[in-house]
Amino acid sequence: MKRVLLATTEPEGEESYGHLMIADALNRARVPFWTKAGTVRSSSELEAALDIGGIDLVHFVDPQSASFARINRSYPAVGSLFIDSPDLSSRMVDDLDLLDLVLVESGVFSSQLKSETWEIGTCLDVDAFSPESNPKSRDLLASIDDDSKMLVCVGTDSDFQVLVAELDKGIISDCNFVMLHSNKMEQLLDETDRIIALLQHSEVLIIAEGNPYHPNLELHASASGCPSLDCKSEDPRQWMEHFIQIHGDWIRAGKVPRFPDEKAIENIRKTNGLRAYGNSLAEVYSRF
Repeated sequence: MKRVLLATTEPEGEESYGHLMIADALNRARVPFWTKAGTVRSSSELEAALDIGGIDLVHFVDPQSASFARINRSYPAVGSLFIDSPDLSSRMVDDLDLLDLVLVESGVFSSQLKSETWEIGTCLDVDAFSPESNPKSRDLLASIDDDSKMLVCVGTDSDFQVLVAELDKGIISDCNFVMLHSNKMEQLLDETDRIIALLQHSEVLIIAEGNPYHPNLELHASASGCPSLDCKSEDPRQWMEHFIQIHGDWIRAGKVPRFPDEKAIENIRKTNGLRAYGNSLAEVYSRF
């Protein structure tokens, strides 16, 4: 069993989601043949741990911590860049470029670095979103819900009236569109349970041009069993036909909530779930 040391600048108890997922994967034996040796939070702690020995690799889980590594280091080192990482300063870029490999959650980071990168994707605790393992009551949405209408989650700040201008007015009046970007929703959806409840009970998630409510919103929706419609297509008829079909299915079902999309949940589990992410980490670590 090989040992990886995690390095971070984050105070204990304030670690990022990405850091916690990596630590959890190592602690729960989800990274085959690797275990966590510990966590260091300064260059002096790093040097002390290396002096003790038994460290096979150091993983810098935030870009600031890459500054802990000496230029003439003798150990293999990888870094991580997550979607919610801070904007990279020129100093951070220089420090990351000295590592052997940088794991990026999204490929958009690769062009910012000279070092080799590996797009590892997003790690998602699917069970936290799945209506089977973690069901959330629709009562959490009582202040905005109307069970006589089809619940639709809107995860874009595009001009909504323009977006749905071609839809039949009867269909629009049948729907309760919940705008994630509105001030009212930001106050209501300040709790994770309510966001998960909205995704679990919405008939569909709509996204389009404009800033998404969350960069991983589509993944979260799939893990919640909620289908997504991407309205960025040049031909609006494509998504509108699909939306009309979803509305028709809702009508034919007697206006009762849909069944969760179990196939979508399992697909996300296989590609982005905790064990899948652990296997990806093992594949990366085994290179060194």
